[in-house]
Amino acid sequence: MEKVISLVTGASSGIGAETAIQLSKISSHIYIIGRNISNLEIVNDKIINNNCECTIVPLDINEDQAFNNLAKTIAEKDNKIDIIVSCAGIIDHLSPIESINEDQFKNIVETNFLSNFKLIKSFHYLLKNSENGRLLIISANQSKGYQYWGIYNPIMKALNELLITYANENKKTNIKANILCPKAVDTSFRNKIMPGENKDNLLTTTIVAKKIVEITSKDFDRTGEVIEI
Repeated sequence: MEKVISLVTGASSGIGAETAIQLSKISSHIYIIGRNISNLEIVNDKIINNNCECTIVPLDINEDQAFNNLAKTIAEKDNKIDIIVSCAGIIDHLSPIESINEDQFKNIVETNFLSNFKLIKSFHYLLKNSENGRLLIISANQSKGYQYWGIYNPIMKALNELLITYANENKKTNIKANILCPKAVDTSFRNKIMPGENKDNLLTTTIVAKKIVEITSKDFDRTGEVIEI
C-alpha cells in the first residue's frame, strides 16, 4: 500500500481539526500544526484511532524558518509530501476602513497571506517528489467592495491569485493546487464575527472536511481553481 504523507495547518480547531481527522482515514502519517497543544493532543488521539501515525507540530506559522525546518525534517524521513491543507488564518473583527488598526492589518497579512507564501516555498520540492502532490488552501471569495471586509478581502484576493499562479506554473508537474472558499461554516471564527447567527444555515466542519478530502485525492485532476461550497 502506498504511503500517504499529509500535513494540515490550523489543525487545533474548526475546519483544520476536522480535516486532519478525515484525512487520517486515507493517510499513513499526518502532521498537525497549531499553537494550542492541548487541542492538538485531542485531534492526535482521534487520528491514531484511525490507524494513522501523527506528529504534533506546535509552531508559529509566522516564524521565518518554521516551515523550512519542518520541511527538512519531513525530507529526511520520507523525502515527499502528498497532501497539504492550509486552514490557518485569523479573523479578529469587521470594521470600516478608517477604523482598521495598522498593526492588526499587518498581523493579518502575515498570518493569512505571507504564511501561505512561506508554506509553498518550503514544501514545493516535497510536493514535486510526490506522484500526486496536492495543495489546498482555505480562503474566501467575497464580492468586490463588500462592506466592513476591507481588512480581509484584499488579502484573500491576493492569496487566491498567488495560488492560481502557482498552479499554472506547475501544470507540467504532478502538483494540483486549488483554493476552497466555504461560504459560511459553524466555527469559532464565524461565531466571533457573526454572533447570534442562525446556525441552521451554516455548513458543518465535517461537510467542509469531506469536500477537502475529495479535492485532495489523487483522482481530482483539476488545478488552479477557486472552488466554492
